[in-house]
Amino acid sequence: MKSPPIRLSNNQATHRLDARYALVVDIRLRPLTRGDIPVWVDLMARIEDVDRTGEHFGVADLEEEMADPDVVVGKDFVGAFDGPDMVGFYSVLLRGVARGHVMIQVEGSVLPSRRGQGIGTLLVAGMVERAAEVRAGVRRELPAKLTIAGLTSNLAQRDLLGSAGMGPERWSFIMGTQLDHLPPPESAPDGYGLRTYDHSMADAVRETHNRAFRDYPNFTPWSKIAWEHNVTASRSFRPQLSFVVVVDGSDEIVAYLKTVEFEADLEATGRREAYVGGIGTVEEHRRQGLATALLGHSLHAYRDAGFEEAALSVDSENPTGALGVYERAGFKVESRWTDYSL
Repeated sequence: MKSPPIRLSNNQATHRLDARYALVVDIRLRPLTRGDIPVWVDLMARIEDVDRTGEHFGVADLEEEMADPDVVVGKDFVGAFDGPDMVGFYSVLLRGVARGHVMIQVEGSVLPSRRGQGIGTLLVAGMVERAAEVRAGVRRELPAKLTIAGLTSNLAQRDLLGSAGMGPERWSFIMGTQLDHLPPPESAPDGYGLRTYDHSMADAVRETHNRAFRDYPNFTPWSKIAWEHNVTASRSFRPQLSFVVVVDGSDEIVAYLKTVEFEADLEATGRREAYVGGIGTVEEHRRQGLATALLGHSLHAYRDAGFEEAALSVDSENPTGALGVYERAGFKVESRWTDYSL
């Protein structure tokens, strides 16, 4: 770390962090409960009005996040309060153990009108401290690796995270396309068949996902419990618009595409967007055109279901050439994101 974390408890009030930051009022950190969700949703909407990340959250979304089996409610979601007003938050989510590290995803932000007052520094210190507790409760002998993503253009976030030792590690793109003028979809190549997802495939798709991404940096294999909560039982998952590729004459799934729809986005923008929440091919079946067939089939299914646009995320250094596949399907880069890690 470039500077040591500030030690504090969740209920500690702070007047002054160091010589660079002077708060004019007390800021108190306290755990968030389900009763705080409406205020939290309002805070995130006010942040999005300025930051324009393209991400929107409703009450049901945050209720689902708090129900995550890996979350400790009362510790892993923390708000920053100035009196009764919530002015910032952070979250800490255990992802699992991979590559000799306890992998932990962190998130957080500050009300735009209160930035530059040291609140972000207080939140980062709190989430780093909480992450250390999570690591100690899982595998004390292993180091933790923290990751957080943000718009590359957000230089203030970059500087804040850098002051806590979190440096840029990878970059990704959010890409989007309109669905009004689509080229004809390509069929699955000889030897393969394309099928619509059904719930009997849940664990097989999870295993395919883990195989397809096992060599990717920072990838943590998904457990059955985490996959169920975050994918198959999630309110945003659209199974009827998710598809798999199997080897002819078998039920072996070698590629998949899962689709999600965020209702909060529709409420905020008035447009239906289908989000490709995951697409992958196991290594031994790559370069056969399976992703192209899945994507083309899915885009037509989205349009037929009444969606107006589609989006996805791709690592800028994806070794499988996925960026080119998406560009050929009509997707264009809309924003660039940086993954920071510690």
